[in-house]
Amino acid sequence: MTTMLDCIRKGALVGHIVLDKAKENTDAMVKILGDLKEIDKIYLIASGSSFNAANCAVRFMEKVSGCEVFAYQPNTFSKKSVYQSDAVYLFISQTGTSSLVKEQVLKVKEMGYKTISVTDDSESPIAKASDLNISIEVGGEEYGFRTEGFDATILTLQMIGLRIGLEKGKIDEEAYASYIAEGYKAVDHMPQVVDDALKWFEENKEDLQSLRSLLYYGGGELYGIAVEGALKLLEVPKLYLSFGFEAEDGIHGPCYAFNENDAILFLSDGKKDDVYARSMVSFSKNELGRGYYFGPNTIDEKDLKITPVSENFIALEYAPAVQVISYMMAIINNVEVLPMDKRVPHVSSKYFQTHNG
Repeated sequence: MTTMLDCIRKGALVGHIVLDKAKENTDAMVKILGDLKEIDKIYLIASGSSFNAANCAVRFMEKVSGCEVFAYQPNTFSKKSVYQSDAVYLFISQTGTSSLVKEQVLKVKEMGYKTISVTDDSESPIAKASDLNISIEVGGEEYGFRTEGFDATILTLQMIGLRIGLEKGKIDEEAYASYIAEGYKAVDHMPQVVDDALKWFEENKEDLQSLRSLLYYGGGELYGIAVEGALKLLEVPKLYLSFGFEAEDGIHGPCYAFNENDAILFLSDGKKDDVYARSMVSFSKNELGRGYYFGPNTIDEKDLKITPVSENFIALEYAPAVQVISYMMAIINNVEVLPMDKRVPHVSSKYFQTHNG
């Protein structure tokens, strides 16, 4: 049986497919949107892991497209009162069955604006409701805990932003090709991060297992990874509290609530937010007894050295590390991590259903 770890490892393979088909998969978008030179805003509407992926992609999309890019959860988006005709509306759901995302597709269509879904299933309710579906190219994911699909969603959104930038004249063909090459470089680094994270986990598993909570920090696109890491730790082993904080915002109050059963894990690219990273991890190590830095400028042997090979695709390079932690925290606690078709429905399903199309 394929394991969740196998799915984590497949992130690099799927990344190659997304990059290989970057232009092919966005040709229809260019056709239905027409003159993209008039577009100056991009709205990303998504829930859960798809929303976290959107937050990972926002900065790059804005940089290469020359558009303002906004990530909204569908319930927040539904309460907006101003919508623009000079915007691209992207509705993101890996399964294509998120009920509220579909509602927003229909709402925007009624306004007369084009709707583009980003899903893994062209026959899903959201894909069918939209004017166009762009595939994330995963081809189905056995586990409900999104891993390869999360990675592919980030990269697909980045490719959409890149194509919009090319069509608008924000970047030229040479720059486009350079970004694609950089994407391949980042994707090819992912298997090494998986192996390094597994080794790091083995060396620190006793300390990690005894935690009450693990608090993830990250800035920029790594904020999306921090929130996704926290979500994965909550939903896979189902034994630990976890929250994802923005690099600087987490210093404003949450740290006052931490105790010796907690630890901070800070994801840093070694650049602007590194001062926060080293300060918070040092606090966690010295005052709480445990703390972990993931990035190029490790503090001690308890940290995981990740040296990004890209500037614009670092979210993809760090994603496998937090995915590995969630899976391994389940394994060391003897929690079965089963595929969707073998899993007993969670008790929450008696009270609410958010993915029924």
